[in-house]
Amino acid sequence: MRLAYFTKQVALNGAPVLKSFLDGCQRLGIVTVENSMNCDAAVIWSMVWQGRMRANQSVYQHYMAAKKPVFVLEVGMLHRNLTWKLAINGTTGTAIWIDPYDHHRHKRLNLNLIPWTNTGSEIVIAAQRGDSGQWGNTDPTAWYQSVVSNLTQYTDRPVIFRPHPRFLYSNLTMSRFQVPKKLSNTYDSFDFETGIRRAWAVINFNSGPGSQAIIHGVPAFVDASSLAAPVANTDLAQIEQPVRPCRESWVKMIAHTEWTQEELASGVPQQKLLDRNIFHASSA
Repeated sequence: MRLAYFTKQVALNGAPVLKSFLDGCQRLGIVTVENSMNCDAAVIWSMVWQGRMRANQSVYQHYMAAKKPVFVLEVGMLHRNLTWKLAINGTTGTAIWIDPYDHHRHKRLNLNLIPWTNTGSEIVIAAQRGDSGQWGNTDPTAWYQSVVSNLTQYTDRPVIFRPHPRFLYSNLTMSRFQVPKKLSNTYDSFDFETGIRRAWAVINFNSGPGSQAIIHGVPAFVDASSLAAPVANTDLAQIEQPVRPCRESWVKMIAHTEWTQEELASGVPQQKLLDRNIFHASSA
């Protein structure tokens, strides 16, 4: 099997992660080829089509059109800058993730589910980048405006819009904003988790804050494509009576969406994805 990679199309903090991933692939006997559009599969960094990663969009579209799998590496949210997302063909719930599970991995990652809250007064709309391929065919601005409009029908609770730290929506009309604050002594972590338990609910399309809310015991309202969807809400009409389901099976799943550099270098998560038999005959 031959795997294409693109070292100039990676975020600066992702370069060593990509190297670990490639080391793991080579350990499995996979031939890695730089800047090729004619391999059996490809690996890209992130679904954000901007800056250094802009050219990844054409790589992704090319390999998807050829029905060849695309590994996607991305910054994780379980232990930021310590664990890294890895999936096939995306980074949301519609991607191909590792299965079956090691039922004890979430404990080794110290993923402790905080009991569900039934308090809080504010609804937080946690935004994600508008230039991300995670949106699919959904227009981000239209989605946010629709959320705010629908909320007025079902609740009188104050609504706070929290923009993504690196993507500000200039054409949104919101009554209250919460400016993310960078945590000191971190590379790029912000204060979302520190204040999350004061929220009645968190609304997010399909990025990390939905799952972060669930882990911290705060009901989340997400799109069906979110990794949090199995234990979250998808109908804003339930905003005053959100579901708070059992999360034990879900946390085992979410623990297999992110990996350390050491694990990537071992090839273990890559092999687990290969074991799912997702590759067409020419990739065998």
